[in-house]
Amino acid sequence: MAKKLTEKYNDSCVKLFEFIKMLYEGEVEFKKVIDHFSNGEYDGTSNTHVTLNKYLNAMRIFGIKVKKINNKYHMFSSLYKIKLDLNDMKSIGLLKEACSILPAGKNKTNCEHFIHDLEVRYDEAAQSLEQIADNTKNLHLSFYHSEMVEQVKQCEKYCQDKLKLEIIFTNDKGEEINLLCSPIEQIYQKRKICLKVLGNNGSRVYEIPIENIKSVKQLPISTSSQSIPTTVVYRIKNRLARNYKLRDWERLDKIEADGCHIIVNKNEDLNLLIKRLMRYGTECEISSPKFLKEEMIERINRTLENYDET
Repeated sequence: MAKKLTEKYNDSCVKLFEFIKMLYEGEVEFKKVIDHFSNGEYDGTSNTHVTLNKYLNAMRIFGIKVKKINNKYHMFSSLYKIKLDLNDMKSIGLLKEACSILPAGKNKTNCEHFIHDLEVRYDEAAQSLEQIADNTKNLHLSFYHSEMVEQVKQCEKYCQDKLKLEIIFTNDKGEEINLLCSPIEQIYQKRKICLKVLGNNGSRVYEIPIENIKSVKQLPISTSSQSIPTTVVYRIKNRLARNYKLRDWERLDKIEADGCHIIVNKNEDLNLLIKRLMRYGTECEISSPKFLKEEMIERINRTLENYDET
């Protein structure tokens, strides 16, 4: 019995790796995928579809993102990641622009395939930089006053200078905060622009809307801070754990003995993330970082104040 199980597991692993190899070579027709997992014996029943979904779920757990588009499967992230920094992403952006003006033909096709092969191997930081670049291109700043545009340019300069800052800004409650920090980058969230900074003690990343900034003072102290991903770990349980669908920037770290799932989330906007996690109520618990747990507690307490009968 054990021998049969071992053979079955080995066969499943081989099929999975063969499927990954097909995806690395390019888009794969749905019929070819079905034939592959049914050994060419698909008779129209749903059993093969169920088997295929199991393989796709296994790939998702290991961070391989696959989508079906126009009856073809495409790979959007790889098992193996390439670590790329901001300068690398700028170079790839230039390559994309050059590729876009090439005339149709073999050179253009080869260039597009090369770019695609790079994109599916982006690590989490590279994916975040790519998203920020796309948001920047799509953002229209015409709704800002001219002085806001100047503030955008000034914040860009702060990030380039890499000097520590003393920033005075107002938070969501209208309180004035004085913060010593290191600039990381500007990020674009829909129609809002934020200056992303690392607190002076290195324990918290802040995303400050630039319209909330009252004053900025550059200090004669250099900083070597890089654009670091903000990693949040949280625990989900019960029905939420059974039905939860991982986002592209999340991964399942482990499943505990009681069925709870430990989720690792990287680079999601913290304000949007905490609003989403609050909707999960008692079925979600933030494990780290500590500052986000405290922010969650503070928001819950502020919500309860709205229902204070006294």
